[in-house]
Amino acid sequence: METPKFREFISEAKEESYRLVILSHDDAEDPNKTGDLIREKAKKLGIECILGEFVGAYTSYDIKNDELYINTFPVEKGGAVAQPDPKKEMKYDKPFKLNPENTIIMSRGLGTPGVSGNKSWYDMIKDFEHRGFTVINTNKCHDICSDKVMNQIIFDRHDINSPKTVRIYHSEGSEKALEELDSKFPIILKTGTGSRGVGVILVESAASLQSIVQLLYRENEFIDIILQEQIKTDYDVRVIICGDEVVGVMKRPIVEGDFRSNVSQGSDPVPHKLTELEKEESLAAARAVGGIVVGVDFIPAKNREKDRPYFIEVNSTPGLIGIEEALKSDGSIVEKILKKLQDRSLWANA
Repeated sequence: METPKFREFISEAKEESYRLVILSHDDAEDPNKTGDLIREKAKKLGIECILGEFVGAYTSYDIKNDELYINTFPVEKGGAVAQPDPKKEMKYDKPFKLNPENTIIMSRGLGTPGVSGNKSWYDMIKDFEHRGFTVINTNKCHDICSDKVMNQIIFDRHDINSPKTVRIYHSEGSEKALEELDSKFPIILKTGTGSRGVGVILVESAASLQSIVQLLYRENEFIDIILQEQIKTDYDVRVIICGDEVVGVMKRPIVEGDFRSNVSQGSDPVPHKLTELEKEESLAAARAVGGIVVGVDFIPAKNREKDRPYFIEVNSTPGLIGIEEALKSDGSIVEKILKKLQDRSLWANA
């Protein structure tokens, strides 16, 4: 039988200090405020940390000392970063040394290659994974979570309960999709990519659906569109999961005059307590996408104790500003995550 002292030794050995690289992109539609918050909390905990901008970022290698470095533009307090200007010399932060044994790479704002992000950003993260770094979250996880079609495929594959969902196959495919969905109006239309509630539309009739679909395809012939039954509710739930632990839960009331509950759309979140069933199902959804730190969104069942909730999506780069504020009376969610990441069993090279 293990003695208490031996168990404490094993626990301490697993939890070691680490260094943190946050790579993100400051965009007018998605400012890098969460990255700045994580940097602030990391420094408070004594974690050596750099917040870098994907634009202009590159790695360099010191052959003599066998050392790898990341080079990025400096990110100001608040998340803003100066953009390249032909009239000014762009200054880089001091190179930050990287080692897969003690450095975590947190990838935020990766975007869709060629659409809302550079392919080279994606390739850089892929290279970090190849070198054995712990990346939060991996490109595979990002691919699943940033694509609502793939997210649904993974939900179906792992028996994660969700609203009835069908894909529209082409610009004139709304009638067939409606037959497959077999749901009363209003229904929910979602574009394959989109975040913060953008690209989600409440559709009231078959005629308006056809018009919306044709317009979307006219703007982008390669767009992916899904339809979902509307599960009527007064609120949905955001669960922040780190590893195998629920670190924060908030209830997001539906915005007045809207059907969405995103904090970015004006929802005023409050703390929330999960049932055991909701907790188990949320952890299963996080495991399904292979994420280390994720945000899981669901609509509660009417009988929360007995019936499974309806999962909407898993977010691989959840915003933490809203939940940090909503749960501040229970301590910092970000600090809980950063402390949890000391557990080396969560690392890629564990």
